[in-house]
Amino acid sequence: MKRFATVICVMLSLVLATQAQVKELNVSKRFNWGIRLGVNAPLVDIRHLTLDGNKIDESDSESSLGLTGSFIGRYNFKKNYIQLEVGMHQSHTRLYNPDYGLNKISSSSYAIDVPILYGYNITKHGPFLMNLFVGPRVSYICNETSSISNNTSTSSRNLLYDEKPNSFSFYAVGGLSTTIGHLYIDFRYAYCIKNSKDQSFKIDLDSTQPGQVKLSRAVNELSISIGYLW
Repeated sequence: MKRFATVICVMLSLVLATQAQVKELNVSKRFNWGIRLGVNAPLVDIRHLTLDGNKIDESDSESSLGLTGSFIGRYNFKKNYIQLEVGMHQSHTRLYNPDYGLNKISSSSYAIDVPILYGYNITKHGPFLMNLFVGPRVSYICNETSSISNNTSTSSRNLLYDEKPNSFSFYAVGGLSTTIGHLYIDFRYAYCIKNSKDQSFKIDLDSTQPGQVKLSRAVNELSISIGYLW
């Protein structure tokens, strides 16, 4: 969270340093185009975790900041707009449960995102514009690597899944954005409606008996980005 706060401060400093130099964005025309880059903080939601059929109720998780970015196409009508984006994000998460032999399950993924957002301009004053937006997002996980370390080993190894996990995720997105001239800033939260991964794999609890782990989790996201609109 300290890194997340640092990034926010840096972005806001850039905004304040450049706001006097930017020109007013023309939102009266039918289309605007743009690009956005930022960071996201994945929030792990463990929905179901079992070991050999026994439910595990308590597990700790953490995540690291990842990058996010997209190309923006916006269709304006009156005080509203429809915004289509095509972009990508990365995610780094870890799950801990040493009591059950799951010292750490680490995952890193790269996903292609396609959100369709409805936005409403709540205020406009000169070059300053603020709006709320909401809509669905589909994500396709194009590359993911996962590894595990357990109580019987100090090293980690890649996970071998019993079946290929689902690569598609479906999100509900909501947030607040502002433009200062052509400079674009947004804060958004993405809630995973459909589990992003249903994982089933085996771990070596001891030398004779492998353990069957089934994990259903979702990765929600809190992000901040900065961009430019034409």
